[in-house]
Amino acid sequence: MTGQRQFAGIAGEDARLPLLAASVVVAFGANAAGLFAGITNVFPHLMYLPIVLAAYWFSRSGSAFSLVLALGYLAMTLPFIRGDAGLIVAALARAMAFVAIGVIISFLSLRLREREQRYRAVFDNSEAGAFIIAPGDAEPRIEETNYVGATLLGSRADSLIGEPITRFLDDPGVWREFQAKVRLDGAVYGYEVALRRPDGAAVQVLESGGLLPDGRIILTLVDITARTNAEDALRQVNTKLNMMGRLTRNDLMAAVSALLRRIGEGMQQFDEPVVRRYLESLEESARIVQRSAEITRDYQDLGLRPAGWQPLQSVIREVTSCLLLPGISVRAWVERVEIFADPMLDRVFSNLIKSSARHGKTVSQVVITYQITDDGLLIYVEDDGVGIPEAEKEKIFEYGAYAGGGLGLFLVREVLSITNMTIRETGKPGEGARFEIHVSPDGYRVV
Repeated sequence: MTGQRQFAGIAGEDARLPLLAASVVVAFGANAAGLFAGITNVFPHLMYLPIVLAAYWFSRSGSAFSLVLALGYLAMTLPFIRGDAGLIVAALARAMAFVAIGVIISFLSLRLREREQRYRAVFDNSEAGAFIIAPGDAEPRIEETNYVGATLLGSRADSLIGEPITRFLDDPGVWREFQAKVRLDGAVYGYEVALRRPDGAAVQVLESGGLLPDGRIILTLVDITARTNAEDALRQVNTKLNMMGRLTRNDLMAAVSALLRRIGEGMQQFDEPVVRRYLESLEESARIVQRSAEITRDYQDLGLRPAGWQPLQSVIREVTSCLLLPGISVRAWVERVEIFADPMLDRVFSNLIKSSARHGKTVSQVVITYQITDDGLLIYVEDDGVGIPEAEKEKIFEYGAYAGGGLGLFLVREVLSITNMTIRETGKPGEGARFEIHVSPDGYRVV
């Protein structure tokens, strides 16, 4: 069918010159007959026909053609006027109108062709599969596609013309749902769909579409099969690593528990100060290992589940309801703010609040606020404790550098980094700690 359309287009182009020539002959013939009959007002309107056709079909030479046609009209008309000033003025006005109309239509036609070529280049050279879907009597059919779209469906562009788009969908009902959303909203973006090629191969794509003025749909498909397969493989690897980490941690916790039990028994058996100090140092080291293992247990599912939009106020409210904070009030002023974060976002605020309570010494309140800036969103977690010395502001986020080898703030930073958030400490020593979380512009929304 594409070949037929191309042939029809070539045939149409070949017929332009004969049609234009015929319209010129008709226009001049009718005007000549009218002039011989003494009619000067009606037949000149026929001159607009070849002017419009020439200006539309041959926009770059349409202005010159209209000028030649206007001069030809004057050369034919003036001998019949015989010095009548009114008729001369009328003829000149008509000739000027011919030229003006030819220039305007040529300009508009040229702009139209430039835009058509631009959008045609975008359609044909897009890295996404592009389709024009025409609503049919029974089901929507492919009216046009580019090379990438044909390759995506495992076929040739000419063989896809007229094919129903639902033929390539695993679930034809998906198209009805997609089409309804397009007609309701005007456009739909990032709709994940499974396709099935004629050879049976499955393809996962991101489907986007927009409604055209005539009711057709411009459809784009982006192949995400490789990305989806990689995500599935990574998810399986993470699951296995998570299982291995859980088994290793259980063995480690059992060994540490046995070690602490043996140390306790040793303290009961030996009274020598040197031996007791040695056993106490062993116990302290064992408890550091125990605390680290307990913290890693809390974060064993880090990155395992996909990130999503989370209401900040609700997350913090749930966190504070589970914490025992005698003498410390937690106030959050982050209503309507949602951030795109790992499901373990609650552990971030839990650790920050517990860090203030554990190390702030004089903390009586923790306040959580936010500020929208030019480069995103800033979330502040502030307390009124003793603060953090300048020399420790970066070290507190390092592995095992703070709180006797704890991992809390280190893992806080790791959780945030999954969705490209960053954290730093900006408080003044002696006035309280202030943790500042930066969220990129596309990582937050106010609802």
